[in-house]
Amino acid sequence: MKKIDFNYGEIVYKEVLDNGLTVYLYPTNKSKNFYITVSTHFGAEVMRYKSGSKVYDVTKGSAHFLEHRVMDFTKNKDAMDEINKLGSIANAYTTYNGTNYNIYGEENILENIRLLFDRVFKADIKKEDVESERGIILEEYYMYQTDPYFKAQTTLFDNAFNKSFIKSLVIGTEEGIKSVTCEELNRLYKDFYTPENMFIVVTGNFDKESVLDYIKDYMKGVKIKNTSALIVRPKEEYKVNVSYAEVSKDILEAKVVIGYKIKVGKGSKLNTRIMLEMVISENFGKTGKSYLRLMNEGLNRFDYFTEEVDDYLILVFTASTNSVDKFEKIVNEELSSLEFTTESLDRKKKGYISNLILSFEDIVNVEDMITTNILCYNKLLNKMGDVVKEYKLSQVKDVIKLIDINNKRIYIKDIKGLFD
Repeated sequence: MKKIDFNYGEIVYKEVLDNGLTVYLYPTNKSKNFYITVSTHFGAEVMRYKSGSKVYDVTKGSAHFLEHRVMDFTKNKDAMDEINKLGSIANAYTTYNGTNYNIYGEENILENIRLLFDRVFKADIKKEDVESERGIILEEYYMYQTDPYFKAQTTLFDNAFNKSFIKSLVIGTEEGIKSVTCEELNRLYKDFYTPENMFIVVTGNFDKESVLDYIKDYMKGVKIKNTSALIVRPKEEYKVNVSYAEVSKDILEAKVVIGYKIKVGKGSKLNTRIMLEMVISENFGKTGKSYLRLMNEGLNRFDYFTEEVDDYLILVFTASTNSVDKFEKIVNEELSSLEFTTESLDRKKKGYISNLILSFEDIVNVEDMITTNILCYNKLLNKMGDVVKEYKLSQVKDVIKLIDINNKRIYIKDIKGLFD
């Protein structure tokens, strides 16, 4: 096994099996429990792909629909009963970057691995099961549509981007959920649920040798062939698609969402995002000048976050206020006069490294860090602490210059009773 050193006494072990499947192990005595994950590089971002000489368009929501059919405990009640008897908890979820299947438990890790692997690597997707699942997923979709907070944010993404995957929800569209077929789901399972396109993460209290040996033995009985599926990605434009939109009903208090589309600087997208988040938190965090100004103006119900999307970042501000123009004006002015000093950078570096060290205290956080690294960047970023230590103030100021307050998308939704 290859050792991947995160410094601070933390080691993750990596092993690539003969069939191409990669295994990441983080054994620790900090917990009595263990967390097992099987992940595939197949999420909602896959809109088109090439396999052999054929190019396929992927129905929106297929990755999420497939997750439901793979992690099928409705028809496999015996497996669910076994998991319950072990005191374990099974879960699955789909993101834009991939799909993850998990079991969290305390006893008999090898039996838990078998139960999870049986679901993921031996899925049996039948037409009648797809049809029965369709209604369940549609109900989930309609639930999202009635959530005004969620609706505002997702509508922002739809209009801020031109061709990106993020224009649609992970769950897909109503049309996609209604039209996806059993044949397509089986093809996607065959093309993307392959050893070379998947990986396993185990964190927690376990013996790494026995766990790895068990995984190797199990995979000898898995007859899944690797394919040559190649994702075809559209080129996203920098300019936002629609700059302003508004939905008005009986107004009590408006839900405002402002998204700023930002180019990536000279460094990587990840480093640009980290530095951007440092600057924004310094100004819009609880003690920042921008935060205090918004508080003094009575705009005390706001939040912000950043996302990496295609070749860009998007910085999003949300607020609950009827003073829409005022909120936009202040945010624009504050983004045009951001403050960041050497002292700010030193403090943010220490905070980042401290959070990195503390993340290893929770085996679920470690799993999430490993899974996110592999799904988003195709590698384990074990040297980020050292990278952040080397950030220079000039680099951060270059990132600040990337913020274009004119390349934004504003979405306003007014619904009576929304903020009672």
